[in-house]
Amino acid sequence: MTWQIHPEPDDAVLRKAMGEERLWSAYAINDLRSPFRERSTFNYATKGKQWAILLEYRTTTFNGLLPFGAPAGVAALLEAKGDSLPRSCIIPTHSTQMQEVLAHAYTFAKQEPMYRMVADRQHFKHYESGVTVEALDPSHIGEIEAFYTINNAPTFSPDQVYHGIYAGVRRHGVLVAVGGTHFVSPADQLCALGNVYTDAMLRGNGYVRTIISWLTQAVLERGCDDVVLNVHQNDFGAQQMYEPLGFKHVVPFWETAARKR
Repeated sequence: MTWQIHPEPDDAVLRKAMGEERLWSAYAINDLRSPFRERSTFNYATKGKQWAILLEYRTTTFNGLLPFGAPAGVAALLEAKGDSLPRSCIIPTHSTQMQEVLAHAYTFAKQEPMYRMVADRQHFKHYESGVTVEALDPSHIGEIEAFYTINNAPTFSPDQVYHGIYAGVRRHGVLVAVGGTHFVSPADQLCALGNVYTDAMLRGNGYVRTIISWLTQAVLERGCDDVVLNVHQNDFGAQQMYEPLGFKHVVPFWETAARKR
């Protein structure tokens, strides 16, 4: 039996398949929702009860290639896509077998070892620091973009403010710490946090933990059961900030810039 490629997979089928590894697939599950769906191409293959998904996610500043399911099925999808695969992209993967499959199509830059961490409704512990957190909305996008430019944040997109939740801390009226959600999906009971930065001169004041706590509380109140975030494996300081809030490691993985062979 060979792998069967499905040119137009049903979103319900994709959601059910990725639900088998719900926390690892959280970002891709969210990409089945508008407006993210319009930027996403889901390539799907089956062989008996086995399945594989290769997600191409594109914005004006970011190309991601995300594999899920059976590595042999991902190999079949890569072969079927051929020259239409993105020339350069970011690839996350959590198995060496999947890496080996992808290496036939792509060369990798330095691989960054990461952790996917999660806090759920049962284990979350709110952090009360006494620092005032301000909810940010689209009227603050100019300030947010200026803050991230100064702090070299690579992945911010203004639509994250329009479709998610953002928060900041000010000193003397100026934003000195900012963080937000990559997505909020109460329908899937999932949320991802990120882009949490503090001004380099003011680190050590608990602003990151305060913002993460505030955001987690906010999305739990909106109906999300699991809140995920990514952290570098060697960033022990960040992990020590997240763990007291109830975040735990669920998946070690690698993330790398890749270029098509």
